[in-house]
Amino acid sequence: MSGWITLSLRGASRDPLDLTGVTADRCAQLSETEIAMLPVWSGARHAAVGDFFAVRGGGTPRIRFEGSLENIDGLAAGNAGGEVVIDGSPGAGVGAAMTGGRVEVTGSAGHDAGVAMSGGLLRIRGNAGDRLGAATPGASRGMSGGEIVVSGSAGAEAAACCRRGLVVVGGLAGTDAGRAMIAGTLVALGEVSGTPGRGNKRGSIVSAGPIAVPSTYRYACTIESTWVRFLMTYLIRQHGLAIDPRVAAGAYERYCGDAGDPGKGEILVLVRAS
Repeated sequence: MSGWITLSLRGASRDPLDLTGVTADRCAQLSETEIAMLPVWSGARHAAVGDFFAVRGGGTPRIRFEGSLENIDGLAAGNAGGEVVIDGSPGAGVGAAMTGGRVEVTGSAGHDAGVAMSGGLLRIRGNAGDRLGAATPGASRGMSGGEIVVSGSAGAEAAACCRRGLVVVGGLAGTDAGRAMIAGTLVALGEVSGTPGRGNKRGSIVSAGPIAVPSTYRYACTIESTWVRFLMTYLIRQHGLAIDPRVAAGAYERYCGDAGDPGKGEILVLVRAS
């Protein structure tokens, strides 16, 4: 592919392979040979990119990963700019702690996709695992900026501890979605499992599918929200999500909770498509 750096996995890796730090902005400054020499971890063993990938191209902020990537962790982790295309289904931590640029996954992603990210766009065409856009283990704050858009479903704790930013799940959102949100927005276009929004401080959860609002939230009003209409329209036009325009213009019940008195978090539930 002209104008791209292409990393093609030579064969399935037996041990988990961690490519954290092999980012589009970093590779933009390097030659093909220098990219092949970048350090990676294969299990507990120190190795180099070229030990596992055939590298083609260099000196451009556009990088593409190809092959059976299910056992490759940390793809585009820490990315700060440029464009990354992951042609397949990577392992854990894709786009973790990224600060800028665009990362697109053509398949599904493992656990911890976009954890602690603060900028840029992470677009996942398939499903995502647990802790999408959440906090790293032991951290009190998760995603603090940027956008994560998943066409399929997501596992448990999507947007948990989110500080800012936007997380969109096109299918089923697993249990504890939006747990301990500090701020930011979670959009769930399908069903939301379990008890969402526990400990929510100032975050917004917008649900267009079935959801069980926790008893710690109080009904406030039913509204046709201009903000929701703009948000849904943006997702249709910018990200090509198949959202019925009637959902964008529909009526939503607004519930307030969960942490604090009064609770400043909110859950908006679609009750009538216009």
